[in-house]
Parts: sequence; structure tokens; C-alpha cells
Amino acid sequence: MNKKQEIRERLLLRRKNLSSEELNFSEKSTKSIWDRVNSKFTKTNVGFYWPYLGEVSPLLIIQELLDSGSSCYLPVVSKDPSNRNLIFKQFTFEANTYKNKFNINEPCDGVEMDCADLDIIFIPCVGLDSKGYRIGMGMGFYDSTLKEIGSNTKLIALAHDFQKIESCFPEGHDIPVHGAITSSEYLEFYFKNAE
Repeated sequence: MNKKQEIRERLLLRRKNLSSEELNFSEKSTKSIWDRVNSKFTKTNVGFYWPYLGEVSPLLIIQELLDSGSSCYLPVVSKDPSNRNLIFKQFTFEANTYKNKFNINEPCDGVEMDCADLDIIFIPCVGLDSKGYRIGMGMGFYDSTLKEIGSNTKLIALAHDFQKIESCFPEGHDIPVHGAITSSEYLEFYFKNAE
């Protein structure tokens, strides 16, 4: 097992064991920090994820964005196991959803949006380092999907404070995020693709 996999397993175990009180605290804290920084961003079309296995929930943020007129989109996993590219389908809390093969909610219907046309994409993580690299679940869906985004789409990771680590041991295919919101702070990252 390599160092990245060891970190992933350790952090996943900690994340899966969070109490509902800790998850609620993280959701409310990240929403509060988002409220302080959101004026920096265009928010017309926003991609997000459905929280799974202790991920920081973006749902309070999404509810506010929908209430203010933003269009929000959830990723949908291809039924073809060889296809790692996600598509994003429009979501409302009234929309019908189903559980995909990973037991994560996806919209049944909805307008599709290319990820390059999204203003922001909130991304989950298992770990996050000081350069904006993240460790995900290890299946490569986000890295595969986001490799072609332009400079207008901002990637923002949502993370618990304990998920901040020294290094994610980035590989050539890893895509860094522009910023991250944790329970205690907003982190902004500089990298050459952000220009």
C-alpha cells in the first residue's frame, strides 16, 4: 500500500465515524464561512455533490443558492464502467432522485450542463493539502471530468479541519482546487492552471 492510499484509508475511517452533531457543525460552519466569501464568485450555475460517508454537506449552501436564483447541478455517474467522466444535471430539492451504483443521490431528469460552463463546482475530498491538491475516493471521476475546464470555473473543496494534511502526494492527473472551505477557514490556492 502506498502513502496516498494509507492516508486515504486513515482519513476515510475518521470521516465515516463522525457523529451527526459533528456533521451538522461542519455543515453550518462551512455555510457561515461561505456567507463571508461568496461575493468573490459568480454563482449563476453551480455544481455540487450529494454528501456521502461523512463528507461535508453542501446542502445548506445549495438551498441558499437555489433560493437566490442560481441553477444547481449534481454529478451523474455513467452507467458505462469504463467512462470516468461525470455529467452534471440540474437539481432542485423537489426533483426526483435515485441512488446510483455507489448509493449516492442523482437527479432522474434535468437539463445537462457541461462542467466547463459551471461557475463553481463544490468538490468533496478525503484529504486536502496546502497547494490545493486533494485526495478523493480513488476512482478518478473528478480528475477525469475536470481536466478540460477553463479558467472561469472555480473548484472549491469542502473539508473537515482534520482533512488538511501536509501533502496529498499529487500525481500528473490530479487537478488542484482554487479554494477550500473548512469548518474554520477559507483557503485560497494559487496554481498555474488558475490564471
